[in-house]
Amino acid sequence: MTIITSIISNHGLIQASDSHVTRAGSSTATSDPKVFNLGFTQAALALAGTYRVGSERMDTWIPRCIEAYASEDGPSLEGFAHHLKTRLDQELTSGQRSTPTLIHIVGYVTDDAGTHPAFYFVRNAGSINGRTGAYEQIATTFTVSEDFWTRDYRESQERGIVDPGCYRNYFNGTPDGRVAFFYFGQLFNAFLHAVWNQPTWKFRPPESLDELATVVDLQIRTIGTLFGMSNYAAPFIGGQPQIEKIPPPHGAVPLWAV
Repeated sequence: MTIITSIISNHGLIQASDSHVTRAGSSTATSDPKVFNLGFTQAALALAGTYRVGSERMDTWIPRCIEAYASEDGPSLEGFAHHLKTRLDQELTSGQRSTPTLIHIVGYVTDDAGTHPAFYFVRNAGSINGRTGAYEQIATTFTVSEDFWTRDYRESQERGIVDPGCYRNYFNGTPDGRVAFFYFGQLFNAFLHAVWNQPTWKFRPPESLDELATVVDLQIRTIGTLFGMSNYAAPFIGGQPQIEKIPPPHGAVPLWAV
């Protein structure tokens, strides 16, 4: 599978993935795209799971899906998420439906609240096993939800989490790699804050989208390094990280106190 991660911050948005695509559980190709810019709006998509829809590879199917939706009147991020769900429901084979497939869509939208990020999650997995980390309750149809603006961001406001350095990180992928990514993120963040808080040192948190992207790049490469020296049937995560950066548009809502 893969590791995909979506970052939402005051500096902008990041959609990222490793670049390994596993075939037959034993061989990988490192040049297959898993991150796609939507083009019709400030947004990007990352995918984990099946890399085929019917007989077509995702590197051609996804761009065609985006192009077909973009030609409709008044395209929107929410509309595209549901368009993608409908296409997957209709076009995946029964065997492909049995694979946990998870697609992140992150971008900026404008509504009555102003211009702000949104994170749409399209998936056929209903839950995660708390012991093994495996995806469970794989459905025959896909579900769509917006998990940032209407859920997690509102909750962070209610809890008073307003640190200007805050950012939201959504990630999915190969179960062992996803869990390792989570643990590394916790330890790495503790290390970073310990360094940044040294009163006589001049290290600091990221102050731009480019700087934040280098942190994401390092995290993905670390998990790829682990798989490169493992006993798994294939290095399920690895290769050159694929990173799409989306700067905030003019007048975007500040997410946390600045």
